[in-house]
Amino acid sequence: MFTEDLRVFFNTDEHAIAANYNSGTTVNGIFDAEYVDFNGVAGSNPVFLCAASDVPVGGIGNTLVVNSITYKIRNRQPQDDGAVVLLQLEKQ
Repeated sequence: MFTEDLRVFFNTDEHAIAANYNSGTTVNGIFDAEYVDFNGVAGSNPVFLCAASDVPVGGIGNTLVVNSITYKIRNRQPQDDGAVVLLQLEKQ
């Protein structure tokens, strides 16, 4: 299991940002809203990478406010050993 301090990777003084999880908890992570174009259908795929311990396993369906925009968490994908998760988001 990865035992390093993840706060270094999600430092808001560097490249991470603070988001509001479920109208109450601040979560630091890396936000990306990559542009996608699949068979002529264009859009974005917003995701948020953060420490798994910051977002409960049952967090699907809860909200995450990033840059004053509210997103619903659609999926929670553990990365590698599970210390970090990629949240698939849907703009509300």
